Amino acid sequence: MPSMSPSVAIAKFLEAAGCEFFFGVVGHGNWALLDALTNTRIRGIRARCEDHAVHMADCYWRSRRQPPPAVVVASGGPGATNLIPALAEAYYSSVALVALVGAGPSQWFDRGGIQEAYRTAPESWVSLARPVAKRALMVNRPDTTLEMFVRAYKEAVTGRPGPVVVQIPFDIQATPIDVRAIPDPRAWTHVHPPAPAPDAVEEAAALLAGARRPLVIASTGVQNARAWDALRAFADAFGIPVCTTFAGKGAFPEDHPCYAGIPGRFGDEHGLEAARHTDVLLSIGNRFTDLTTAGWTIYDIPRATRLIQVDIDPGEIARVYPVEVGMIADARQALMALTQALRARGYTGGGNVAWRAEIDAWRRQWREKTAPAREKEGPPLDYAPLLDEAARAVRDLDPETSVLFDTGQILCYGPSFFRASSRHVHTNNGHFIRMGWSVPGLVGAKLAHPDHPALAFTGDGSFMMTGMAVATAVEYGLPMVWLVLNNRSMLFERRMEKFYGQHVFCDYRIEKTGELWNPDLVKLAESMGARGMRLERRSDVHRVVTEALRHPGPVVVDVSMDVASPVYNPASFRYADSFSERGLDNPPF
Repeated sequence: MPSMSPSVAIAKFLEAAGCEFFFGVVGHGNWALLDALTNTRIRGIRARCEDHAVHMADCYWRSRRQPPPAVVVASGGPGATNLIPALAEAYYSSVALVALVGAGPSQWFDRGGIQEAYRTAPESWVSLARPVAKRALMVNRPDTTLEMFVRAYKEAVTGRPGPVVVQIPFDIQATPIDVRAIPDPRAWTHVHPPAPAPDAVEEAAALLAGARRPLVIASTGVQNARAWDALRAFADAFGIPVCTTFAGKGAFPEDHPCYAGIPGRFGDEHGLEAARHTDVLLSIGNRFTDLTTAGWTIYDIPRATRLIQVDIDPGEIARVYPVEVGMIADARQALMALTQALRARGYTGGGNVAWRAEIDAWRRQWREKTAPAREKEGPPLDYAPLLDEAARAVRDLDPETSVLFDTGQILCYGPSFFRASSRHVHTNNGHFIRMGWSVPGLVGAKLAHPDHPALAFTGDGSFMMTGMAVATAVEYGLPMVWLVLNNRSMLFERRMEKFYGQHVFCDYRIEKTGELWNPDLVKLAESMGARGMRLERRSDVHRVVTEALRHPGPVVVDVSMDVASPVYNPASFRYADSFSERGLDNPPF
């Protein structure tokens, strides 16, 4: 039998699986892992911090939505701990990735080895990762390492995708083992996604066929199942309106006659009205978070609206709302089965024309209502005109541009005011929403989609957290653009004034003068080897965005934004500020 280290065996398995990239930071605990991966065809990308590496791998998956995922390599101790918040973002956004984490030699456990994280037990650090990973484990012997890794890899890419973490002590990484053969990745991961139960399909088809105002709400489940064509075919066949959550933005063409908008706190008013007035809701891969339901105030389930919920994760079915029909199924399989069942019933959806006309009227009203905001010139700029013009620039230059929206005020406007021209639009899922994920994430999106431009909208607060990722893009010569929305404030958090009569800790100011302040973002970009540009007026947006996207290297655009911009929320709801207040308009029980 050939002899090799577990690190080499894992690297060969990943190479056989077709893995293209690994992202990481070197440390004393992962030398053997990095050496093994470097001696394969898998391309390594050096990150400036471990959380950057996770966000890069995360957005690489979001841009492809199919195996193999990218790999993250980190050392132990502080390096491993830096992974945690980024892993949480990947976990809650159903992103497949593999994190290989080093550690000191197993002989040093509990003896005070350098950067030891095992004061209470050898698996103490792994226990930190378990709440934010689909699976997290530490291997404890060389001869079972490969087998444990293969099972973890399968876990990442089957079912509901998610990040997996495999921690390997340094001595185990390098110990020679006998390997009969590198396992065939396909034999371990060729798992057909679950189809819905026939009875559930028939019940759901009967509900949809009898509905006066049926509506589809599509989210991450459609994206991960690569069910875009199946969803469009379903809408084409029956004329049922389709909404998306902001996490599902791009899953359905926004120029399609059935597109009905985005309901929720971060959405548009026609999507909101469609959600409020539907009598049968087909939810596909949607978690019904407070942001996508406006604090659970939109849907009148189960009284006026009956719910058909499709999700590959059984735990999501009826987690928030009671269901009329629950389907544990892959989104693509469910949509194809429903299409066939409705056709067998002779259903054509002819009655949905009037329902779509209602939604179209709400859309026109919304466009008229928001027109003044879109036309504001500046300086400084406001969000609506920036997004409207930037979307036009993307459509004119390359509709397949990868577009990322970070967290903060931009998330209030981006999903509704930026008209997506392709499926390559990515936000977080409205649950964990970590600040700054899009800055390094854009590197992963570009590597996954290299023949098209890449653009991220990020706030100044987010950029200051993860902006050193620009250096990675410079090092690898990756053309991409960050529009940094610079209002010198945590503008989204200024909403506190609405609720509490004051805002605290929200602005970036020079203490002695009270002046709103940020570092010079153009000079900061230039110091890292990127191009810096400034943008202040609506009339310049199309030109500047186009020029930046055409530039052969990384570009940071300092966008002067109005600190007085209002928060755009089509649906407002208040936080419960007392223990005795439930805070739900429609509690489930």
